[in-house]
Amino acid sequence: MQSYVAPWQAASRDSATATQRRETLHWFARFLRPALPRLALVMALSLAAVGAGLAQPYLTKQLIDEGLLAGNDQVILRVAGLMVALAIAALFLGATTRLLYVDTSARILHSLRESLFAHLLTLSPEFFARTRQGDLMVRLDSDIAEIQRFALDLLLSATNSSVLLAGSLFILYQLSPPLTGIMLLLLIINAFFLRTLRPRIERLSRSARERGANIAAFLVEVLGAAKSVQSYNGQLREGEVLNGLHRELRRDTLRLQLVGYAAGALPGFLLSLGTVGIFVFGTQSLRGHAPLTLGGLIAFASYVTRANGTIQSLLGMYVALQRARVSLDRVAELATMRTAVTAPAQPLSLPAEGRGRIELRGVSFAYPDGTMVLDGADLLIPAGKKLLLQGESGAGKSTLADLLQRHYDPQQGRILVDGVDLCRLDSAELRRAVVVVAQDVLLFSASIVDNIRYGRPQASLDEVQAAARLARVDLFAAQLPQGLDTEVGQRGAARSGGQRQRIALARALLMQPRVLILDESTSGLDADMDADIRAAIDEHFAERTRIVVSHRPLPTAQFDLIVALADARLSIRPQ
Repeated sequence: MQSYVAPWQAASRDSATATQRRETLHWFARFLRPALPRLALVMALSLAAVGAGLAQPYLTKQLIDEGLLAGNDQVILRVAGLMVALAIAALFLGATTRLLYVDTSARILHSLRESLFAHLLTLSPEFFARTRQGDLMVRLDSDIAEIQRFALDLLLSATNSSVLLAGSLFILYQLSPPLTGIMLLLLIINAFFLRTLRPRIERLSRSARERGANIAAFLVEVLGAAKSVQSYNGQLREGEVLNGLHRELRRDTLRLQLVGYAAGALPGFLLSLGTVGIFVFGTQSLRGHAPLTLGGLIAFASYVTRANGTIQSLLGMYVALQRARVSLDRVAELATMRTAVTAPAQPLSLPAEGRGRIELRGVSFAYPDGTMVLDGADLLIPAGKKLLLQGESGAGKSTLADLLQRHYDPQQGRILVDGVDLCRLDSAELRRAVVVVAQDVLLFSASIVDNIRYGRPQASLDEVQAAARLARVDLFAAQLPQGLDTEVGQRGAARSGGQRQRIALARALLMQPRVLILDESTSGLDADMDADIRAAIDEHFAERTRIVVSHRPLPTAQFDLIVALADARLSIRPQ
């Protein structure tokens, strides 16, 4: 059952969408401005090619009436030579325009995608947790390409088509005003027809694009969990789901094609009838009923053909506009999305002598759904101390780590590292100082050494090898044919869970942070290996702050502080 939407609610929603579109158009204009000189050159060359094309039919009229029918060889040679020269010029202009256009178009497309990609990387982890990766891929690829393609086609093709149509109509009017009036009437009828189809085209375009995004999201999710699908014999079920998604996409695509065909076919049919009328009228003209010569009739028919093709192109762009509006809305949802945290206007630096002193002062934080994680929390972790953070699963321990890295800001209170409020720090400096190793390790499709070096690309090989020894990566890497240069596979799938955790731990240790947070980061290791690595870290980071989150029972004597998180409250427990 569909819920009732009041008229003022619909108007408010439409107003918000229009505002979002304007913001996105302003954003899009930023990428067009640097390309304006190249676009102006493309436009000038393209218009020159249009002018050459417009001259051809008129020269044909002169060739027939003043040359062939008049028996004037000089006119024939002169006009024929001019026609050949124009054809060569049009060929050269077309090739040059095409190369410049494709290069400029690609540059704008790539800049758009790079900017949106950079913007997405500023959004909160919560956004990525609730957003389907496949849908993001479609927006970054197909939707941006649709906007870019239409925007530049509108700039180039629409201008060329409009100039060609205006020029054709002007010359047609000079040749035969009555027939030109009929053509204008047909154009008006077509415009009204397309206006009635516009809402349906836009609605079907949105539906088809969302169906495509559903398929992309499904494929990314299922293929990323292929092992689980196989383990639970879900291959047939997932195949049936994909089949159903394809049926929905085919249905909406066919409907869109039918409406799109109607949008082009009926105007084309009417213009074809107009062409038939031209030849009937032209035949009567040649018999002396109207002042139209044979050359004029051929030129008129040629201009009508050009005008007809131009009109079809403009009608196609009108249909494409509706698809572009849908893509614009989808991209606007991402481009105008606010980041979870705001960069300070004048960021401060951490004191050079600091070793990771952490203070929470009246910190409160809740997720958008209202789930309270911290409620007025106060905590002091002296520099260089080792803390054990305990709590039930889902209590918010990982969220506290996210707050310390400033993936979120608390709704109330302040968090300080070495006396500096996190909101006053540059995020890059903060995340070099506070490093988290999570339970769910994500490796990149690269070698072990590249994964370890990811946080410090400039680190020397000796530093990478030292971090690998500290995390005991060298123990299993030595048994691999290529050692640390071995590829880890897609998302690290070629390595075991424990090996992935050790690589991630080495990556964090290479950063030499002031605060090291181990969030269930050794859960995939056996007890002896876990104890060995913890001892090595304690020795190497003895003067820096360490926060350990673990469900395993650990000897409390290893820790300076034991803090429990329960019911959104932090409490210090005795050792």
